[in-house]
Amino acid sequence: MIKAVFFDLDDTLHNTTRLATLARRAAVQAMTDKGLALKPDVAFLRLSEVIKRRGSNHPHHFDLLVEEVMGEKNDKIVAAGIIAYHNTKFANMAPYRDSVPSLIELKQRGLSLNVITNGRSVKQWEKILRLGLEAFFDHVVISEKVGHSKPGQEIYRIALNLARCEPDEALFVDNSPECVRGAKEVGMHTVLMDRTQTGTLTDATDYILSDLSTLARVIETIK
Repeated sequence: MIKAVFFDLDDTLHNTTRLATLARRAAVQAMTDKGLALKPDVAFLRLSEVIKRRGSNHPHHFDLLVEEVMGEKNDKIVAAGIIAYHNTKFANMAPYRDSVPSLIELKQRGLSLNVITNGRSVKQWEKILRLGLEAFFDHVVISEKVGHSKPGQEIYRIALNLARCEPDEALFVDNSPECVRGAKEVGMHTVLMDRTQTGTLTDATDYILSDLSTLARVIETIK
């Protein structure tokens, strides 16, 4: 019997990829409007290269882009990018349409709901709070906070211990086949969220869903 469900956050409960793209495009448009010497589409590609090179959690992507393009710092251009980025992100941040109804249904069934996510603790908590999802979760396990990340097995074990749950009593939901495999190796039941319906089914995936609204029925089949 399933007692606890563990969710990934990004691109599982909300569309992080779309949101980041919108916000970054708005940022480079604002930066070019203030004097960044590139066309917006080219600036977006250059920014993407900086992010890929430094990692998505680097705190100064815009500063690096401006210095590389202009040959010097320009705080006004960077500030314009930051403002546009955050305004766009906050205006468009929302859970997937099926996330909240599904979480409500699972909570009403008496299940423990939890999060296992990679990333910086402050950034991930900001998403949870802005999405209005905090009240649904008993435990939130973030890689930076616990010193382990998916798909390594230890982060799943930490989450299971917090929830006082055995692996075969737990269901893990993630959009990443690699992270699903990590949970399966620990002994958890697994669901791969495939919202784009690419059909990437692996031997570590027990179920593949394109919509969270069917998750309750999946749990019933496990019972």
